[in-house]
Amino acid sequence: MKGPLILAILATVLAIVALVLAVVLPGAQGPVGPAGPAGATGSAGPQGPAGATGSVGPQGPAGSSRIVAMGRVTRTGSIGASLNVSSVTWNNASERWEIALDGINYLDSQYVTVVSAVFRTGVSGYANHDSVGGKLLVKIFDADGTPIQEGFSFVVFNVTAS
Repeated sequence: MKGPLILAILATVLAIVALVLAVVLPGAQGPVGPAGPAGATGSAGPQGPAGATGSVGPQGPAGSSRIVAMGRVTRTGSIGASLNVSSVTWNNASERWEIALDGINYLDSQYVTVVSAVFRTGVSGYANHDSVGGKLLVKIFDADGTPIQEGFSFVVFNVTAS
């Protein structure tokens, strides 16, 4: 009876060893399955420190201002701040201001000129300019288009200056 008992014990031990080996030793690997969906994007990390500011470069050469004349004229003809203004006179017959400029034979088509009327309180309108005989002509109109003797400011630019 010892022989069959030994055989039964040996068969049980072999079954346990086979079971352990099946769990510990993997079999052949199967094929790779399809990729799963992408995960959610993580939050952005902290911003890094700002870099150092570079030094200021050298200043470039001064440019041309291109302003050749300018001024502020009151309604009585007084010249306030001005540059290259010889005279300002009111021409009553033509109802306009005539401005002689220092060293400038003014021709409207050769300069860029900006004229702005300086109205008293309660007066409104607009300004116009032209040239004749080397002078800058300025005409001020009220809101109805009637010429009036009113103050103004002007700037003359030479756009061909270098």
